[in-house]
Amino acid sequence: MAESRIGDQAIEFLGSYYAKHEKKSGLLLNRNVSTLQGTVADALFAYQKHDNCFFAVSLNTAASTKLARLLSSYKKRGLGRSRYLTAASVLGTAAYLCFLTGNWLALAILPAALAALVFFVHSRLCQHYMQQQLKEAVDQLKQQPGDHQWLGIQVSSLCWRGNAMANYLSKVCERKGIGLLTIGKRSRLTLRQEPRLATCRRTDFLSYYTQGESMRRELSDQFMRVA
Repeated sequence: MAESRIGDQAIEFLGSYYAKHEKKSGLLLNRNVSTLQGTVADALFAYQKHDNCFFAVSLNTAASTKLARLLSSYKKRGLGRSRYLTAASVLGTAAYLCFLTGNWLALAILPAALAALVFFVHSRLCQHYMQQQLKEAVDQLKQQPGDHQWLGIQVSSLCWRGNAMANYLSKVCERKGIGLLTIGKRSRLTLRQEPRLATCRRTDFLSYYTQGESMRRELSDQFMRVA
C-alpha cells in the first residue's frame, strides 16, 4: 500500500515534470510493466519525440520499504551497538591476558590499542555493509531500463536531514544517473536528484519491455492524429 501511494504521487509529479521540461502534455503511462527478463517497472512513461524517436521513463518504488528501513535504522542507531560490545570484549580479554603474563607495560598499552583497532574495523565493516545494501537496491533499477530512470522513496525529511547514509544514497543515484524522489509523512514530495540521459544499445528502451510494441503503436497513432 505504501508503494502504491508513493507511486501515485511520483507519477503525478513526473507527469508535470515532463510536461514542463519536455513540453509534453500527453504522456503514455502504463503501470507494472514487465521487462523481457521478467522484472517489473512500477510505472513506465513513454512519448514520441519530434524526430519520431521514442522516449521511455521508468519509475521504481518497490525498493522504498527496504531503503526507508535502512535510512531510519541508521538515523536512530547509527552503525549499531555491537561494535562497542566487540571492542569491550577485546579490551577485557587483552587486559586479562596481559595481567596473566605480568607485563605491565603491555597491560597499559596493548588492550586499549587493540580495542580501538577492533572498534574502527568493526565500524568500517558495518558502514560498508549498509552502503552495500543501499547500492544493491539502486542497482536493481538496471533491470528496468529507460532513457530516464527514477527511484521513489517514502521517508520523512527529519530522517533524511543530517543522515550520512541518505547523502551516500544521493551520491550513488547521481553517479548512476538515476533521478531520486522522496515523499515525506505529510505527502510532501521532494526532488533530490534529476536523472541523466542513458545510452540505449537497442533501437529504443521500449524494446526491453513486453508492452513495448503496443506502446509504440499507440504513440504512433497518437502522433499521427496530432499531426
